[in-house]
Amino acid sequence: KKAFSRFSAAACITLSASILWASPAWAQTRSMEIEDQYRIKRVGSPQVSPDGEWVAYTVSTTELEKDQTKTQIWMVSTGGGDPIPLSMSGESASSPKWSPDGKYLSFTATRGEDAKSQVWVLDRRGGEAQALTDVEQGVGGYEWSPDGSKLVLTIRDPDTAKASEGDGPKPNVPEPWVVTRLQTKRDGQGYLTDKRKTHLYVFDIKTKGLTQITSGRWDEGSPAWSPDGSKIAFSSNRTEDPDANSNSDIWVVSSTNTDMGGTLIRITDYEGGDGGPAWSPDGKWIAYTTGLNDPRFGAFETSHLAVRASDGSGGRRVLTEALDRNVRSPEFTTDGRGILVAVADEGDGHVARVDVDTGEVTRLIGGHISAGGFSAGPHGLLATVISDPHLPG
Repeated sequence: KKAFSRFSAAACITLSASILWASPAWAQTRSMEIEDQYRIKRVGSPQVSPDGEWVAYTVSTTELEKDQTKTQIWMVSTGGGDPIPLSMSGESASSPKWSPDGKYLSFTATRGEDAKSQVWVLDRRGGEAQALTDVEQGVGGYEWSPDGSKLVLTIRDPDTAKASEGDGPKPNVPEPWVVTRLQTKRDGQGYLTDKRKTHLYVFDIKTKGLTQITSGRWDEGSPAWSPDGSKIAFSSNRTEDPDANSNSDIWVVSSTNTDMGGTLIRITDYEGGDGGPAWSPDGKWIAYTTGLNDPRFGAFETSHLAVRASDGSGGRRVLTEALDRNVRSPEFTTDGRGILVAVADEGDGHVARVDVDTGEVTRLIGGHISAGGFSAGPHGLLATVISDPHLPG
């Protein structure tokens, strides 16, 4: 019933939104056509500016004839008014983030022939976007340090195999897929023939210096800076064979690490999936998502919110054990007394506040809606993308 409710609600949102968009008056409705679905522009990734005056977000448009989707960065005042396009309409951009001082808006984009994804910045005072990073193999993701002087980047290892092949002519014959790992294929990636791993690097904005702070035969992701900028928490499956289980743990590494991740602090020890680390404002705690039951059946269990000391001491404290719903994307409130999370409830999605002391869950936005993605700003401001059965997000 739960799975069916999610499917039917999602279908309702998609189909009804298409019908309403295509017809300005219900008296003029017509049968929906497949092309109508591609006429809806999709909004996502809201980001409130540090001063609470603006919200940056993405708008994705699909061109059916070209079989491609382009994403553009926009922003709009939190007081209302006309939205303003920030990135070029003919080029895709994603992952908008504000610098801590609010002077710059950054995003990732791939611009130029044979270019790789880099971090770009827009000066709010005006001018064209400028590439901030120049990483040969491209940047996967990034986060600003609290003082705005550095970025933590997720970067895949260089492709040394291709570099050793040389630039000579290649026969026009498809090569076979060669898979040497337990997992053979993954959505969005295809066959897993590439053995390269994704690691964390710290990029100094002033000097353009790049320092690798993790390494090894594991992937790392979801990096989060400590409030004082001295540490970075991340999620990684560092078991003997990550393909053979669904385990992942929260780890902490110094942001000035010089041994490429040789010195780490392991924060969690649950044998299932721990992820999405978020620091408390005082740096004493890390909130994250976790499971409760036998980790062998992790794909079927509910994801809960937990907190643990940022030095790894003590045990975990699960705050949503009584909540029979999946939670994700934890983020502490500015006073540290609550944690904001996204909650899945059948076909709906909500933003909720979880009290750190009592575990009480309070839904922040009412109505039969689906809230996807949120950003907390100053003075209790919250930006989120909302859709309902009759309107797109």
